[in-house]
Order: sequence, then structure tokens, then C-alpha cells
Amino acid sequence: MKFNNLNQSEALVCIGRCNNFNDITLRFSKEFLGLEKYTTISEYPGADHFVDLQKQNISDLHSDGWLAVKNTISIEEVILKDRLLRNISYFEAKELVVKVAKYFYELYSKNSFKVLVVHPVDNYVMDVMVQMAEKFNIAVYGVCAFFVGGYKRVSVFGEHNAIREVSPEEVQMFKKKITDKYKSPMVSSFSKALKGSISYYFKYKLKYLYFYLLKHKLLGRLEYDYISTPHAATVNKLTDLFPFKYFSTTLPEKVSDYDIYIPMHYHPEATIEYWVNDTTFVDYLTSLIEVVRKLSDEGFNVYLKEHPAMCFRQDKSLYKKLLYIKNVKIISPYVETGQVLDMFNNVAVWTGSTGIEALLNDKKVYFISSNYYFSKQSGSLYEIKQFKTEEEKDDFVEHILSNTIVW
Repeated sequence: MKFNNLNQSEALVCIGRCNNFNDITLRFSKEFLGLEKYTTISEYPGADHFVDLQKQNISDLHSDGWLAVKNTISIEEVILKDRLLRNISYFEAKELVVKVAKYFYELYSKNSFKVLVVHPVDNYVMDVMVQMAEKFNIAVYGVCAFFVGGYKRVSVFGEHNAIREVSPEEVQMFKKKITDKYKSPMVSSFSKALKGSISYYFKYKLKYLYFYLLKHKLLGRLEYDYISTPHAATVNKLTDLFPFKYFSTTLPEKVSDYDIYIPMHYHPEATIEYWVNDTTFVDYLTSLIEVVRKLSDEGFNVYLKEHPAMCFRQDKSLYKKLLYIKNVKIISPYVETGQVLDMFNNVAVWTGSTGIEALLNDKKVYFISSNYYFSKQSGSLYEIKQFKTEEEKDDFVEHILSNTIVW
């Protein structure tokens, strides 16, 4: 996995507006892939290659290009996975996808790139960039965060890639960290979250004015952050700051095998849109309601816990729909996750770190979707997994860590 023999014109590194992501991607390119020379690409000005969609006219795409695009990507699937495209008209969305595909078809045709480095795909521009790269036999590598400090995952679409051997000592250290009162990095105090959300509300209003109304509507810019501003998870109105009547601040005194815990996901986000292998789950909210209803119908008492970052951004109608189902409670997001996991024997997840924590702490996990650490074998709504031996846990941890690099 070393590309130190490539010249500048053969290596392409994707950068964006976020300096933190850029620093991680560039460090990964240099230290782990050995790229000493490379060119950069971005849908924002400042890179060596600028994906300027304003200059793309789909009428200029010749017939061979159209055929290559249609044979390489599913336009409908690209639209469905993207939080912007599925919220605008189909024809507008399709034209944007074809514009991006045209740009990368022409870029890759005119150059001799051997490797493309990205942070994980989280919008349609990157989705098409990667799919078109694979058509041209360009090796694609991605680097992303891992829920335990000191590691990064090597992944493009959230998939598992075994890239290294893991020692037995490292396996045991990781297991100890997860089972020894591990505290999630997502934990946030109520007061801190409330202050942050109030601040975000006013920042969003400014962002909407500058990014969406000025940059996109007035100046016609098509960069993703500008055009997608209205469709991001955000604090839309001040009444969003008062969701507390829907939450239970106390945990049950005693749980049984008919009590199940569901950590709610942040959405819309790449982990649901791109990291699961079934587009059914792109529409996470209806999937969540379906799962909760099935578990309730099967006799479970369902305890959901809102994602801390979604507490003041969630449409309250979702809480009403969930609580309409019998035997359902929503736990406050500011109850510590470890405390909840300690109590419940059953946990239901789509993806995310809670499934890993639960399995290593001897819980029975109901998997709704496949993900990078579990593959469903049937078309049933959920599949159940629980480890019976320490050897199973060791193999599981080794599998997970083989997809990481020490950072």
C-alpha cells in the first residue's frame, strides 16, 4: 500500500472546506500511502483541480461519455442516497449527477491517475468521483475517524478493508478498554449542548443567508455546502430547543429479557446513507418506526435514546409517532450510554459503535442492517448476534482492528 514511486500527475487527493478533514487526508496520503507528490482536487476553489459545476453543460457530453456514465453509475441510487438530491426535483437532481459524472469522465480520460485519496464518501459529488475512478482502474483509498482514540479506519464507503495484522496483545488491550467502563466520546452535558444549540441556531441563520441565498440562489454557485444548506440537520426554530416533555430522565429499576434498548442515529449522515449496504435504510426514520413497531408487537418494551447531537435538531413529530406505539419510552440523550448499556441485555442497532460495545459486553444485539463489522445472512428485519466465548470476541476485535491504522 505504498505509492512513493508515483509522480505528481499520477496521484490525486481530494480536499474540502474543513481543514481538519484535509489535515487527516493529507497526513494519511503522505505517511501511510507514501505519496510524496500529488495534485489536489476539490469542489471549492483553491485546489489544483476545481470541480466547477457552473461550467459543466451536459449537452457537451458526447455519446460515448453518456454510455460510460450510464454503465458506471446508477443515477437513481446516487440521488436516493444523497440528502440534497432526494429533496429536490428529480430532473434537477439528475442534471447535477450527470454534470459531476461528465466532469470526472473527462478528467480521468485526459490524465493518468493511479490513485485517488478521499475522506469517506458523504455526498453525491464524492460518490460519483469514486465510482468513475473505479471505472478507470484508479485505486481509491479513504481515511475516517474511529470511535476509539489512537486509531483511524481505512474506508471509502464505510466498508471493511483488512489492511494489517493485529497482535494478540493489542486485541486484549482493546477489549479491556471497551469492557472497563468505557465512556463514549459523544457524551455531552445538557448545559453545554443547549448553549451549543442556541449558538448553532444563529450561526445557521447566517449560513442560510450567506451560503444558500447569496452564494447559491443569487450567484448560482453549485458547491455542495451552499446548495444543501436547507437540508442539513440543524436547529431550524427556537421551539426545537424544548423537546424535554418527550424524554424520560429515569431508567427502569429492573429490566427483563423483554426490554430492549435502541440508540437513535444522527441523520442525515453518511453512516446511514452510504455505510449500510441497503438503500432501504437511507430513509432512516421510517425504518426506525418499522423496527420499533415490530419489536413492540413481539412483546418488547422498547427504550430509545436520542443521539446527543440530534436532541435539539430532531423534528418533534418523530417523537410523537414513536410514543404512539405501545410500550415505548425515549430516554434523555444526556443519560450516560455506559449506564444504559450496563442495564439492558438486548440492544438493536443499524450500525455504529454501540453494537461493538454491546457485543463485547455480552449483550444480545439485534442487527437491523449489515455494516462493517456484521453481515446479515437473511432478508429478515433483524438478525441476532451474541458471543458465547472469549475466543469469539478476540476474533471479532481482530477483525475490526485489521481495518484500522494506529494514528
